[in-house]
Amino acid sequence: MVNKLNHSLIEDYLNKLNKKLQLLPKREREHQISEIKDHIYNTIQEKTKAGMNINQAAKDTLQEFLSPEELAKAIINEEEENKLLVNKGETLFNYGIMLTVGSLGGLSIPILRGELNLGIILPFVMSLIVGIVLLNSKTIQGNENQLQNIKWISRIVIGLLGVPLTFFSIRIIKDNAINYASLSYLLVIIIVSLGIYLLLRKLFYNKQLNFRRMKLANKP
Repeated sequence: MVNKLNHSLIEDYLNKLNKKLQLLPKREREHQISEIKDHIYNTIQEKTKAGMNINQAAKDTLQEFLSPEELAKAIINEEEENKLLVNKGETLFNYGIMLTVGSLGGLSIPILRGELNLGIILPFVMSLIVGIVLLNSKTIQGNENQLQNIKWISRIVIGLLGVPLTFFSIRIIKDNAINYASLSYLLVIIIVSLGIYLLLRKLFYNKQLNFRRMKLANKP
């Protein structure tokens, strides 16, 4: 098999490329070198099968590639763009979680007050909608840390139901009677919270599936 041969021209090219990729983490650098090496030797194999001798095939193949300097620059630029995309996704994820979960506490305030004030409710409803939109952004590719956070926070959402329930109890004590407006709104909050829980669980499984696909795609 040609891809198991060591050709001096190829080794020299890969050594130069490896030196130019020193800015990359070792694991990523080795992955890039391995992919390029496979690509080069597969191309050489095709040329030798067509009747070209190994030396000429190696020379012609390298002429089809960018120089080590140019290729390294292109790889590093691509990695930097990917890193920026990941950082952007991480930021959107954090904001999405804060807005989605944080809005639940604010939406519980009318229960404590015993009245439905649109001025209080509307900002938190908007916050909830924005949070859900951010969490479903395609920019968020998903990683192990995000998956664990989603799983953990989905459980917290259920625990946060204690807030509106506590507010409702306080309202009953203050009024010495059941406030049916608060009760109706409490039921709405419970339904919304369960909806958010289901949304987070669905998001967890979708991101988990996407993360596994990415790992398989990047596996050497």
